[in-house]
Amino acid sequence: MRPWIAALCLLVLPGLAHAVPDFSYSYGDPYLASSQTYIVSTSNAVLYSEGVVHTWKPSVGGTTFGSTTPGRITYHFSLPSPAAAISLWMNMPTFHWSYSQGHNFLFGSTDGTNWTQLADVLPPAFGSARDLGTVAIPGSLLGANDLWLRADLYSYGSFAPSGGVYTNTAQLSRWATNNPTAKSFRLEVTYVPEPATALLVLCGLGTLAGVARCAR
Repeated sequence: MRPWIAALCLLVLPGLAHAVPDFSYSYGDPYLASSQTYIVSTSNAVLYSEGVVHTWKPSVGGTTFGSTTPGRITYHFSLPSPAAAISLWMNMPTFHWSYSQGHNFLFGSTDGTNWTQLADVLPPAFGSARDLGTVAIPGSLLGANDLWLRADLYSYGSFAPSGGVYTNTAQLSRWATNNPTAKSFRLEVTYVPEPATALLVLCGLGTLAGVARCAR
């Protein structure tokens, strides 16, 4: 494609070249009410503060992974139009200490019933941490008006059944007060174009094709 045709594409189809999200939501401190707007349920999960850190973690854990009930936090985003593209970033770290270790899972759904695993944050080596970050979104979650996310936090080890500090090895939305502008959750959604918009795009593509033929 000639350079001037490529430039024309950027003018006619800006939404495809540099899509601006139709819906954006992010938060830093999980303690804020605005950070819990889309949380529809929690079980065996509590907000926890330790030093400068604010985070979600399991209330209690088990001695082994198999005997552990996860701390569960579920989000529901009801969208006015079907999702064409989803960008998701989450702070969801695991740690490994002498008293317990963490293992986190993230699931996605379009109906809150049938779930697809999106991420598996394994326990790190002893004395270290592992985090999630950018989440790959499968095509099965696109084209719907609803996005559900479910974080399952497993903290297990000899002291995990006591809860408290001993289940701080599985976390969600970890945020520090000494870095107040940092985000711990970020979601951006681009909607499927309205029919009129889609028609405009098709017209633009047709025009470009004609111009390209004439330029040969």
